Amino acid sequence: MNSRIKIIDIVAENFPNGIRDDFIDTNKVWRIYRAKYSEEISRKEIADVIRSKGLEANGRFYFISTGEAQHIALIVDEILAINSIVYYSVVHARHADFFMRQHIFSPEVLRKILRENGEHFYFDEFCSASRLTRLDYEVARVFMAEGNSLALDDLRKKLPYVPTEKLSAVLGTKKYLKTNAGKFIPVSKIHFDREEIQTAKQKIFSLVEENGSASVEDCDWSSNFALNDELAEKDLLNIIYKKFFSADFIRRGKKFFRKGTVIKKDSNGAFSHIRKFLADKSEVSVKELIAFSKKYDPAPSVALYVAHESMIRMEENLFVKDALINFDVAGVDESLDSFVQGKIISLRSVTSFTGFPSVAGYSWNLFMLESFLRKFSRKYSYASPSDNANNSNIGAIHPKSLKFEDYLELQVAVVIQEKVPLEKSAVEEFLIGQGFRKRRIDKVTERIIIRAQEIIDGRF
Repeated sequence: MNSRIKIIDIVAENFPNGIRDDFIDTNKVWRIYRAKYSEEISRKEIADVIRSKGLEANGRFYFISTGEAQHIALIVDEILAINSIVYYSVVHARHADFFMRQHIFSPEVLRKILRENGEHFYFDEFCSASRLTRLDYEVARVFMAEGNSLALDDLRKKLPYVPTEKLSAVLGTKKYLKTNAGKFIPVSKIHFDREEIQTAKQKIFSLVEENGSASVEDCDWSSNFALNDELAEKDLLNIIYKKFFSADFIRRGKKFFRKGTVIKKDSNGAFSHIRKFLADKSEVSVKELIAFSKKYDPAPSVALYVAHESMIRMEENLFVKDALINFDVAGVDESLDSFVQGKIISLRSVTSFTGFPSVAGYSWNLFMLESFLRKFSRKYSYASPSDNANNSNIGAIHPKSLKFEDYLELQVAVVIQEKVPLEKSAVEEFLIGQGFRKRRIDKVTERIIIRAQEIIDGRF
């Protein structure tokens, strides 16, 4: 028996929960080896065997016999025989007792065993018998087979080895709409009365020519509402606009304008009304601000945008007049240096305000930081998916010396900066997880990937 086999036997017998290739664990193996075989061996050789023969996961190495590995692969193959897609995390959790007996304590170890011993195509997060398997395809296949709307629980029963959060993410894309009953329906299954839509389109054309704009309420949509009575009318109108009207008209709230029309931000007077409302106030709650703005039909983000003109958002639910707040601008910029370090970071990356200059009567938070960056910082800029404010702390911080044509270009730059793999799920998980974006938008992600690849390849 050569020394490598002896080392493997010692590790398998004495380290069922995995072993590290550090000094402490290799020294334990070294002591056992010398006592058992009365032979000299170097700690380096032990570490080399651990690294080359073990399955590495989360800093530990695991030794599984060929027989055990093949048995595990066979069990998963049986599961795949009746399930088209199986996530490692779910199969590991569902059969935890079995895997514990095999000393497989994480989905990562299970994935490595299957990739080395299974006959199927194994992906980063799931395994499948087909190279073409994608979760969104499998979800669509279930909806097609069922022929009607489905609740999340219905989908879970059909795809039992998929994490709930993964199913929710697919249902949260633009391909699905939530029904009034809390179920989901594919956009592709929506029914349209095209004659009614064409009549509405002709009327909108006429009103736009005559008045410069038309309203959603000027048209009859009753037939389309009746054909899709399980959907909210607002959601259905959004789909109708995107599918039938977006090529000819711009829509702002309930108003339609001719495509190419330059629309003033205050076309319906909302900005002026909100400014007057705020003019004599030293502070205002966000709830009070939004409630007032609803009288004039702007989006909540528009009301927040107007408030930022003359006020500072000191807390999630509070704006205070600019003149009442005094920032130590140089001190705050200096405190940001250690977070930004000359790069692009998300607003959420500022995870501690220890060391930030105090602001009398208030505690630092991300809403206050956003306001500071918008108005006062001399060194740093703030950017977000739209010029308007948001309630989700979504946005980016970067040195003022970095210039971007728009927010998409900033996202391209940060993806390249962080060396994110140019693959759809990786780019989306990074941008959303880090707080640069709130939602998955397929076209935006595609543009980011294409532009990033062009820059990396030097094609720009």
